[in-house]
Amino acid sequence: MRRRITKQPDKRVRRIAEGSPAATRTRSGLRTPAHRPLPAQTRNGKKDDKTTERHRWDWSQTPLILTAIAAVGALYFNTQQTSEALQATRDQIGVSQQGQLTDRFSKAVEQLGNKDSLEVRLGGIYALERIARDSARDHPTVMEVLSAYVREHAPLSLCSDVAPPARPSTDVQAILTVIGRRDAQHDRDALDLNGTCLRGAELNSANLACANLAGADLVDVNLGKTFRTDRDSHLVFPGDRGANLSGASLVGANFATAILNSADLTGVDLSDATLPGASLFNAKLYGASLYGADLTGAGLAGADLTGADITSADLTQVDRQGVDLSRIYVPYRQRNAEMLPPPTTPHYCR
Repeated sequence: MRRRITKQPDKRVRRIAEGSPAATRTRSGLRTPAHRPLPAQTRNGKKDDKTTERHRWDWSQTPLILTAIAAVGALYFNTQQTSEALQATRDQIGVSQQGQLTDRFSKAVEQLGNKDSLEVRLGGIYALERIARDSARDHPTVMEVLSAYVREHAPLSLCSDVAPPARPSTDVQAILTVIGRRDAQHDRDALDLNGTCLRGAELNSANLACANLAGADLVDVNLGKTFRTDRDSHLVFPGDRGANLSGASLVGANFATAILNSADLTGVDLSDATLPGASLFNAKLYGASLYGADLTGAGLAGADLTGADITSADLTQVDRQGVDLSRIYVPYRQRNAEMLPPPTTPHYCR
């Protein structure tokens, strides 16, 4: 008769059979995960004092925490106060600077109005230029004051005298120089120099874009490069650029024998202007209006007349060497298939 061999239960089964807590959980359908330790109070049936001590709040640290919170709040409050104080200081400095500029402006205008001393007037002119450079806000006002001085002290009637001046007075020429080298980006309105007597003025490389020079007497004025000739009588072009008169109003202006070499005359209005003997070599007359202008004996060699209106202009004995007249503006009734329409004139003025 075969003997039956009975397996002995392992230790875990033996614990379950003996009614251990694990056996109770097994009978109720609950299992304790292998990775989860038993609570502290069930370990060996005793409470773990170290675990309880670790979770107990230490009230002795409360004053330190409250002190730290108060310090952070005070720091934030002080930062806000400091920021407000800095802003107030900046505002005060701005007000002080504006006050100083106002005082400087008043003193410079007072110097400009001095009738006894040319040196004082010149000092006022250059003081106003410095103000215009330091303050973009005051730039337009300074330019208006200087332009008004030119209109007042160099009126067109001055050129109608029996013996008209060959060139502007020293203070007027100084103002024209200051105006010509200004920062035009800060201009608010066009310079108003209409109806002025500016005979023989030196405006080489001056920036007079959008200026109103309508009716001005500009006889013998220098607005461009001063050309010279070499030994073979060839023109020599120096490095200086011509004046910038783009978009300016020059209606009826007198440019007799004026130097406008390489000047930027883009979009200018020279209607009925007088330019006999004027030098316009390599001048940029793109889209300019020369309607009814007197160009007798003028030099236009190398000039760009693209889109220019020369209707009714007097071109007697004009030096047109190298000038492309096929691209000039022609009224509609005079156009043919080969003529090009006038290009759009750039708008430089506001």
